[in-house]
Amino acid sequence: MTQFNTWRAATLMIVALFATTACSKKADETVVATDSLAMGGPPVTSPLRVSAVETGKALEADKSIDDDMKDFGARDTVYVAVKTEGTGTGTLAAKWTFQDGQTVGQSSQSIAPTGDAWHEFHVRKASAWPKGNYKVEITLNGSPAGSKDFTVK
Repeated sequence: MTQFNTWRAATLMIVALFATTACSKKADETVVATDSLAMGGPPVTSPLRVSAVETGKALEADKSIDDDMKDFGARDTVYVAVKTEGTGTGTLAAKWTFQDGQTVGQSSQSIAPTGDAWHEFHVRKASAWPKGNYKVEITLNGSPAGSKDFTVK
């Protein structure tokens, strides 16, 4: 009977060792299978999109706005910074309008960011801007992507 218990204990230890090893390998395989960089595959990227639109009187070195604001003077240059996230190529455009719907400026630029990036547009006028409400509308590849209202006082 002692020999039977020893054999039984040895069998249980082998089964437990096998189960532990099998579970460990499965956990390792799951980590490897979901880690595309470790496998040498391309990094996971997200599609290009606009994530922020800011207006201000000055830009930082990275083309972001120094101080996001919505009130401007009649002789100010108005900057808009557009933050994109993701990767891809496309056309970013800005259309500036006065409160009556009149277009006061528009421009576009081709972009090809490889990650988060800021893009700059600006509008200025040789004479004073009429006081009132304005809007800048941003499109990405022709589709609305954001807007910002501002006022000239």
